Amino acid sequence: MRKDVVREQLINAPRQDTALATFHLLDTLQQFAHNRGLQINAAILLAVLMCDHLGIEMQDAMTTAKNLLTTHDDKLATEFEAIRWYLREEVR
Repeated sequence: MRKDVVREQLINAPRQDTALATFHLLDTLQQFAHNRGLQINAAILLAVLMCDHLGIEMQDAMTTAKNLLTTHDDKLATEFEAIRWYLREEVR
């Protein structure tokens, strides 16, 4: 896939679909609940490897994700608040 297409998809990713995909990844990572460091490394390494494979700068992806995470008034978007709640209650 062309780099400019991927960049466009990254910038215009639907918040609700992205939150759902994030929850599915989190759910899969819970299989490794015995090692939180492993979970963090796996999530970050997946992002690094995908960015590298698709020709996207990691910093650009991080900035775009951070923008998607918050609303225009700098509050956590409702879609991601549900994930934060899940983390508080289920990931200890």
